[in-house]
Amino acid sequence: MRIPVLLMLCLLLAGPAAYAAPAPKPPQAPKAAPASNPAAQAVLRSASQAYERRDYAGAIKQLTPLAESGDPQAAFALGLMAVRGHGMPQSPETAAKWWTRAAKANFPEAQYHLGLLHYRALLGPRNAAVVRDWWTKAANHGQAEAMFGLAQMLRSGDGAPKDMAGALRWFNAAADKGHPGAAYELGLMYKTGKGLPKDPAKARAYFQKAADAGMPEARRELSIRPGR
Repeated sequence: MRIPVLLMLCLLLAGPAAYAAPAPKPPQAPKAAPASNPAAQAVLRSASQAYERRDYAGAIKQLTPLAESGDPQAAFALGLMAVRGHGMPQSPETAAKWWTRAAKANFPEAQYHLGLLHYRALLGPRNAAVVRDWWTKAANHGQAEAMFGLAQMLRSGDGAPKDMAGALRWFNAAADKGHPGAAYELGLMYKTGKGLPKDPAKARAYFQKAADAGMPEARRELSIRPGR
C-alpha cells in the first residue's frame, strides 16, 4: 500500500523505538484496506503540501472530513499529527481515536502504532494482550515493525507463555521484509545457538543483511574474527 508524502514525513517524526515442533505456516496476509479513490488522493496530496509548509491547521482542515468519511489514510495521518502535537494539543487519546478508525479498516500502520501506544502505556496501564492483538493484525498485513515487536514478545513470553516457534516465524518474516533488527537477532541466534542451531555461515549472512541496512551492531559482529 503506497503511503502519501504526509504520512512518510510523520512516520519519520514519530518513528518508534521498538521490539522440535512442526515448521510454522508462513504468515497469511488478509485483504488490506482499499486504496483511496482519486478524489481522496487529491485531498491527501494537498494536505501533504500543507504539512510540508508547516501549515498544520490547513492540513487538519483537509484531512478531518476525509477521515470522518472513512478514509483510513487520512485518519492515520491525523493520529500521527495528534501524537506529535502538530496543529493540535499533543494527545495519545486523540491519536488512538483516529488510529482505531484506520486500524478497523485494516490499515496496517495504524494497527502497529495503536499497539505501540498500548505497549508504551500511553493510554493507561500497559496491556500486553491488546498490544499483541493489534501487532498480530498489523503483522498479518505485512507490517515489518509489528512482526519484529511481536517476535520479541513471543520470545520473552510478554503477556502470554513463551512461543519460540512463533517468535522465529515472525523474526524470519520481518527479516524477509528487510527489517535490520530482525536480521540481527537471527544472526545472534545462529551465532550463539540460543533459539537456533549454531551456524556461523547463516549468522554471518544475517549480520550482513542487518549491516547493509545500516545497523552498527551488525557491522561490529562482522568485524569480529571467527572463533572469538
